[in-house]
Amino acid sequence: MRPEVLAGLIFLALTVASPATASDSSFSILSQNLNRLFDDVDNGNREKVLSPQKYRSRLNSIAAKIDHKFRYPQIIALQEVENRNVLIDIAKTIKGNNGPAYQAVLLEGNDRSGIDVGYLIQTSISIKRYQQLFEDRLVGNSRAPLFSRPPLLVEACFDNDCLTIVNVHLRSMRGLRSQQKGKRVALKRLSQANALAQWVNDFQTRNQQASIILTGDFNALTPSDSYADIIGTILGNPDNSQVKYKAKDWVEKDLVDLTLRIKEVDRYSYTYKGQKQILDYLLVNQNFSPTLQRIKFSSVDQKFSDHAGLLAIFSW
Repeated sequence: MRPEVLAGLIFLALTVASPATASDSSFSILSQNLNRLFDDVDNGNREKVLSPQKYRSRLNSIAAKIDHKFRYPQIIALQEVENRNVLIDIAKTIKGNNGPAYQAVLLEGNDRSGIDVGYLIQTSISIKRYQQLFEDRLVGNSRAPLFSRPPLLVEACFDNDCLTIVNVHLRSMRGLRSQQKGKRVALKRLSQANALAQWVNDFQTRNQQASIILTGDFNALTPSDSYADIIGTILGNPDNSQVKYKAKDWVEKDLVDLTLRIKEVDRYSYTYKGQKQILDYLLVNQNFSPTLQRIKFSSVDQKFSDHAGLLAIFSW
């Protein structure tokens, strides 16, 4: 597969405690939305360009968070980064602060503003394969891509044991209440959820012993909004009782939402008009669910990002 297809996965940001918390047979994974992290290079794409000072400040802040707050997770799934060079710069900053070495993997998507999803994966972990999902799928009969930021799959291997991870950044809820475009936005979001649910069911059918994680910024609420149950559809258990657009149950063996194991008072990753919401999730298949040791959202630090990080530790 082409090297440029090495993709990012919107993995969960974990508030991993100290390294002593995790044993030698465990690993940590972090999912973090970086709130439109652009670099200081003008690529001529009308993208946002930071000053060198501002860009360096953001790199230092991210490296410090990954160290002090998250304790260098083995796998970091990031959303809203401009390109692979940004990931390389983060990895260099971490290494310069005496942290571990990370591989930077990212595949350019279709987002007009230039943001993508990507990974930082410690070099001790081998990447068996990587794939962008639905990169060519369109919305109905239009020419518009179904996913501005196509989900990115990585099969990461710890010695002989491998794990399939999908990094997700779905269409936002912006425009749902608009009379002009509300229906189009709602149906696009539901189509994205349907595509992922069908992929999950097909993957599980073909790989019954595999371990699967879907994580990232799903831009979906729990409980659901009144338009479509996005998370329920992906899990395989859509609640159609209170929604305008009903979903099918595509998944024969339902996924498990591990964020529900976080204490309710701490179960949020975003605040909107003073309301605490979950937008970021970690979903796993039933085979992998029992391996969870710990999962937690970090606090929302607006100086760092408008999203909390989601950190999880698993036995392996």
